[in-house]
Amino acid sequence: MRAEPSADGPGLDPHRIAEIIVETGVGRRRGSGYRICADTVLTAAHVVVGAAGVVVRCDADREGEWSGPAAVTWADAGTDLAVLRVVPPGSAPAVVEPVRFGRIPDDRYGVIDVYALGFPLWKRRSRSDRTSFRELHQADGTVAALSNLRTGTLEMTVAPAGADPDPATSPWAGMSGAAVWAGNRIIGVVAEHHRSEGPGRLTAVRLDHALGRLGPAERAEFVRLLGLAEPLPLAVPGETHGGVRVVGVPVAYGIELFKNRASERDAIARHLSDPAIRMVTITGPRGIGKSALAAKVMDLLDRGAWPGTVQGPLPSGLVNLSTRTSGISLERLYFDCARLLGPERLARLRDVWNAGGTTQERLAELLAAMGDRLIVILMDNLEDLLDDDGSIADEELAAILDWLFRARSTPRLLATSQVPVRLAPELRRFAVHMELSEGLSPAESAVLLRELDRDGSLGIAGLSDDELLHAAVHVHGVPRALELLIGALADDTVLLPSLRDVLNDFTRRHDVVADLAQDRYKRLDERAHAVLGVLAALRTPVAQRAVEEILAGLDPELPTALVLASLVRMHLVSVDRAHRTFALHPLDAEIAYGRMPPDGPHRRQAVEREIASWYGRRAESRGTWRTLEDIEPQRRRFDHLVRCEDYDDAARVLCEISEWLVWHGSVLAAVSMHLAVEGRFRDERVRLAHAVAYGHARLSAGPMAQAAELFTEAAALAERLGDRSALQNALFGLGDTHRQLGDQSATVHPLTRAAELARELGDTDREAHALLSLSLAHSYFGDGGSALTEATRLTELAADH
Repeated sequence: MRAEPSADGPGLDPHRIAEIIVETGVGRRRGSGYRICADTVLTAAHVVVGAAGVVVRCDADREGEWSGPAAVTWADAGTDLAVLRVVPPGSAPAVVEPVRFGRIPDDRYGVIDVYALGFPLWKRRSRSDRTSFRELHQADGTVAALSNLRTGTLEMTVAPAGADPDPATSPWAGMSGAAVWAGNRIIGVVAEHHRSEGPGRLTAVRLDHALGRLGPAERAEFVRLLGLAEPLPLAVPGETHGGVRVVGVPVAYGIELFKNRASERDAIARHLSDPAIRMVTITGPRGIGKSALAAKVMDLLDRGAWPGTVQGPLPSGLVNLSTRTSGISLERLYFDCARLLGPERLARLRDVWNAGGTTQERLAELLAAMGDRLIVILMDNLEDLLDDDGSIADEELAAILDWLFRARSTPRLLATSQVPVRLAPELRRFAVHMELSEGLSPAESAVLLRELDRDGSLGIAGLSDDELLHAAVHVHGVPRALELLIGALADDTVLLPSLRDVLNDFTRRHDVVADLAQDRYKRLDERAHAVLGVLAALRTPVAQRAVEEILAGLDPELPTALVLASLVRMHLVSVDRAHRTFALHPLDAEIAYGRMPPDGPHRRQAVEREIASWYGRRAESRGTWRTLEDIEPQRRRFDHLVRCEDYDDAARVLCEISEWLVWHGSVLAAVSMHLAVEGRFRDERVRLAHAVAYGHARLSAGPMAQAAELFTEAAALAERLGDRSALQNALFGLGDTHRQLGDQSATVHPLTRAAELARELGDTDREAHALLSLSLAHSYFGDGGSALTEATRLTELAADH
C-alpha cells in the first residue's frame, strides 16, 4: 500500500532535517530531528535526556548551513517524544509551511511505504584533517500496519545498515529522533534499534498511539506545540479517496495566527456535514475576519481534520476561489473542480468544455465525474458579484448556484460576503446564513497582539494584560484593526508612539478598521504609495519580481524590494512565503486604489497601462495555445486596459482571443468581455473587428437576432472601409446566423458572396467553410439539387488543394 500525498500539499523539506548535537558533561552524542516550525524541532526524548547543552544544525556542510542553541520545551519518557525550542540565526531560512501529521490504519492488514532521514553511526565519515562527521541517510522502507500493536510502535523494515563500526553501539545510533513519513505526513519518530531483530529493522514511536498514552495536560501541550489536528488523519488511502486535494491559493494569509472562533467553526462544521445544506454563507463587515474564518475551515479540512465538534466525512477535494485573486467564474469553477479528479477525468472534461454545449450540459458532466466525492468550494468576497440588496448580479454566478442547488449531495459551497445572498424562497431551506458581527474576545485579541510583535521590538511584550485588553476593547476585537494597530506602531519610527497614543486617535470613530487604515495611508511616503498602488491594481497575489518589473517601467529609481519589506513589517502587505507572493488585504487594496494620484508617473491610468504591458510581454503566440491557461496573460491584459479606459487596445487584445475562447467553450467569458468595451471605440477598424468577433460569440451564445444585427453592422462598415477580409467574415457569420434561424431568403445571398470573396482572397479554408454552410442551408430548406451542387464545389476545392 503506497501512501498518497495530497496534491499541492507540503511534504518533507530537506532543509528542515535537523542534526541534534547533545553535550552531556562527559561527552557528546548525536540524534536526528525535524524542524516543525521556525523555532520548534521534534525528536526522541532519549536523545536529549540529561543534556547539559543542545545544538540544532541544519544543512551541514552545504550552502545555507546554520546552527543554533536549543532547549527542551517538552519531553515524555513514556512515549519517547520530545520537542525542542531552537533559536535560529537570522540567516536561517524562514519556515512558514506547516507540517502535516497523520496515522496509518491499525484495524486492517496493510504494508505501507515509509521513509525517514537522519544521521546514523554507520554513516560516519572522515575528512582529510582526520575530523569526522555524520552523513545524512535516507532510509526507505515499509511498515506493517498490524505489527507491534501491543507496544504501540511502528516496525520499520529498511535496507540493512551498510556497516557496523562499533559492536558496543548500534549502527543506527544517531538515527533516533528522525521523523517517519508516509506520503507527505509525519506518522512517527524513530526511537530504537534492537540488534536481535537484525540490521534492517527499526522501531519508531507511533504518534496516534503516543497521544492516547499521554495525560490530558501533557497531551494538550504536545498538540499545541506541534499544531496537531485531532484526530490525526489517515496518511494512506482508504477513507478519503487518496487524501484531500486542494486547488487554488488560500483566501487569507497568516492562518497560523488565527484565534479560536470555536462556536462559529462548530456551526460551519454542523452545516457542512448536513447533506441537506448546499451553501453556507459567512457575512459581516469588512475586517471582521470572514475570510480568515473560511480559510481556517479549509485549512483544517486540508489537514484532514473536521473544523468543529460535529464530525462529517472528510472531503476528497477543496477549491479556493476569490473575486480578489483568480476571480469567480463558471470556467474557473469547472476546471478547478476537474483538476481534483485526476488527469484522465480532467482531459475528458476539457473535451466536454471545448465541444460546446449548454452550461447545464457541461455542469451535468462535471457532476457525473465527481460521483460521490465530497468537494467543498470556497467563494470569497462574493459581494463583488451581488447588487447592494444581495441580488445576484452576475450571470455566471447564477448558473453556478442553480447547478449547486440541483445537485443531490455534492459539492458544498462555503462563501463569504459583506451582504447576505438574496436567494429565491424555494432555495433558502438549502442554505444557511451565518453573521460574523462580533470581533475576537478581549483575551484572544490580547494574545493576537502579542503574537504580532513576536520579537518585542514594538514594546507589546512589555505591556500588561490589562493594557492589551484595553486596546482590544477599543477596536472591538476586529482582527484587521488589531493588525493595523501594530502596523501603526511599526510605521512611526520618529515619534515612537505607544499603543495608547495610537488608540487615542480612534476611540470616537465609527468605522474603526477603515479609519485606522486611512490614517496610516496618510502617513506613508510616495514610494510606499507607488508600491501599494501597483499591488492594488494587480488584484491578485504576485511575486516580488513582477512588482519590480512593473515599477521599473514607471519609476526605475524606486527601491521596490526595500519598500515591500517595509510594508510587510507594517502589516500592510501580506506575504505567502510558500508561494513567494505578495498581496493586499481587500480593505487596503480598496483604499490604495482610491488614493492613487490623479497625475504623475504613478497615476491610476499609467499603472494600469504598465501592468497591461507587463502581461502583454508574457503572452504566448496563438500557435502555442492548448488550454485556457495559455491565454491568461491576454485576459488579464484586457482587464487592465479596460480599467485604464483604453478601449481600443482592449478590443484589439480581445479580438485576438475571442474566437479561440468561443471554440474552446468559454463563450460566456467572451460575451462578458465584449460587453465591457462595446460602444466605446474611437478607431472604426477596431469597431469593425469587434463587431465581427462579438457576432460570432453571440452566434454561439445567443440571442441569434443580436448576432444578425452585429454581422449586418460589420458588413456595412467593412464595405465602407474597403476591408474585404472582414467583409467576407461578416457575411459568412450573417449567412450562418440566418441559416440557424431558418430564414432561407436571408441565408443564401450572404453565404454565396462570402464564398466568392474567400475565393478572390485566396483563402481556401474560409471558402470551404462558406460552401459547407451553403450546402447545409440548401439541404435544410429542401433544395437537394442546390445542396448537391455546393457539395460538388466543395469536393472539387478539396481535390485542388
